[in-house]
Amino acid sequence: MRVVKWFDEHFEESILVLLLIAICSVMMLQVVMRRVFNNSLSWPEEFSRYCYVWTTFFSLAFTMRHGNMLRVSVVVDLFPQIVRKLVFIMGNLTCLIIFAVFFYNSINVVQGILATGQTSTAMRLPMHLVYLCTVIGFGLAALRTVQVILKQIINFKVREQTAIEAIKQEAEAEAAFAKSDLDKNLSEEKV
Repeated sequence: MRVVKWFDEHFEESILVLLLIAICSVMMLQVVMRRVFNNSLSWPEEFSRYCYVWTTFFSLAFTMRHGNMLRVSVVVDLFPQIVRKLVFIMGNLTCLIIFAVFFYNSINVVQGILATGQTSTAMRLPMHLVYLCTVIGFGLAALRTVQVILKQIINFKVREQTAIEAIKQEAEAEAAFAKSDLDKNLSEEKV
């Protein structure tokens, strides 16, 4: 059960971190090969580009999971609490429909590329593996959106902060931190 919970909470971010580490490592290898050994490798740019594309699609699911999708919540905050919740649920249902359509179509794209047997230029990697990120990304995003919608329905009567309240709370926390840091520095100067 703990493993399932960990995967639910950290799967996408773990993949994103691994991909970022891979990009940094391979590009550092390329810099060392070019500057120290005066011999560039042919595949690091392509590898990094494909890793970056995969991070884009994994970040879609990560963003949905954490509710960080771009939205104009200041306008929605003007509505009563029930209307606000309904607007967010409807918005997430719209995202779910879009992700489901993209997921379905990305399967067709990957199957079409698989049928051609196309490979990448430098690494000779089968291109259907590169495009598989669309299937996984849109599938995970749809799954995460379902989770968010269910959570919103279960917590429908729980009052949530408005964007203005959240910003105000964050500003107060930052001000308190800055004040404590300033007080600490002043006390150290007196000693």
